[in-house]
Amino acid sequence: MIICPECLRGMPLLNGTSCRRCATPTIYPVEECRRCRKARPAFDRCVALGLYQGTMRDALLEMKYRNGRRLVPLLGAMLAERLRRELSGEMPEAVTFVPMHRRRERERGFNQARLLAREIAGHLGLPCVGLLERTRPTRPQAGLSHEERGANVRGCMAVRRGARMPGALLLVDDILTTGATLSACSASLKNAGALEVVACVAARDIPSGWSVPSRE
Repeated sequence: MIICPECLRGMPLLNGTSCRRCATPTIYPVEECRRCRKARPAFDRCVALGLYQGTMRDALLEMKYRNGRRLVPLLGAMLAERLRRELSGEMPEAVTFVPMHRRRERERGFNQARLLAREIAGHLGLPCVGLLERTRPTRPQAGLSHEERGANVRGCMAVRRGARMPGALLLVDDILTTGATLSACSASLKNAGALEVVACVAARDIPSGWSVPSRE
């Protein structure tokens, strides 16, 4: 399916209440949902634009696998606007992104998280810095269980040698499912001196067995 920017107007945006920590939709606003209390992700909060469903899912799959980089400016602008509203006076010092292993990035030709991060940083007037690297290739997270996702990325993220670590960071990726990748990245950033990491994603996938609450 080919996605045009006009089609994105019907994307499933997250406009209701959610878990502040992981952006999962909730009936009432909460600091941490039960999954976060159990998993304890290393990032401090998450800002998500929409749900990984329908047009949003189609758009992100096109961007990632069918060279749909033309969608990046629109998604980046929408994410920047969401961040201004959600973070208000608590804007981080810099923007960084989830890295790809250099071999996979060469095969694909780009890292969609890096492209989104650059776009967001430009709109917010913040520096975009590549702070992380993957020390080994990993299996694609799609199709893996919660436990497998965590094991897949465990120990594979490292801060680049000589990187200067800001105190507060915005960490960008395209999709959050279990949060394993973002948590692994956040843990590495904090171990290197970051005090706060805010995750930012275009889409929040709904965990298995978790239904989106009705607010009617």
